Amino acid sequence: MAKEDSDEKTVPIGVVLITIGFIVVLLAGAILFIKPTAAQSTAANTPLPVITVVITPIPDATAEAETAVNAENSTEITLPAGFVSLNDAPRASLDNQPQRIVIPSIEVDAPVTDVSLTAVQSGAQTYYQWQVPAAYEAGWHNTSAPLGQTGNTVLNGHHNIYGEVFGGLVDLEVGAEIIVYDKTEPHRYTVADVEILPERDQPLAVRKENASWIEPTTDERLTLVTCWPHTDNSHRLIVVAYPAESNSN
Repeated sequence: MAKEDSDEKTVPIGVVLITIGFIVVLLAGAILFIKPTAAQSTAANTPLPVITVVITPIPDATAEAETAVNAENSTEITLPAGFVSLNDAPRASLDNQPQRIVIPSIEVDAPVTDVSLTAVQSGAQTYYQWQVPAAYEAGWHNTSAPLGQTGNTVLNGHHNIYGEVFGGLVDLEVGAEIIVYDKTEPHRYTVADVEILPERDQPLAVRKENASWIEPTTDERLTLVTCWPHTDNSHRLIVVAYPAESNSN
């Protein structure tokens, strides 16, 4: 029997190889285009800037003042009444200013140094913001009340850098003891309130309300201020304590 001619056509091997190569090139290009670069991955995983200052209110603030906020998301303020620079108020210039803070329940035992306001220029205006010690130390606002006197004694500190002096404040419970020493004696306080307050990207009115916690008071109290949470710094953490019944040893 005679062999019938086949209707099928044979594709040359060269065409097949060229087609496969073209497909491989297209797939490789798609992968490179979709895969993020190392720089993009790093940027996505980099935490937000650390907030390094504690705010105080802006008296009679205007919309213009609201824009005067630095890259660390702190609130700048006008020079308050009673401002004393560190040059004019050397360390340990008062016998009853804080020297050491001890919080037994969260194992804090740290020195206290006085801190002042630092000037920040914004256009033609000068604003001020509170310093925070760059060490395992608490900072006493040098315009706040000395120990044992009527008024608000304000201490600030970092919670996730420089030894994290106030890293455990979030774990404080109402009723916990805080002891702050001056040159000669301890002053004992009992925690009465722990507040976590939204701060970043909040309206000026909210930030001013947050800052009211560190304003002068007509009673005797201790206020501790730091940021929260550990990886974001988007909130203010405020601890308010009042004198215990006795300041004796």
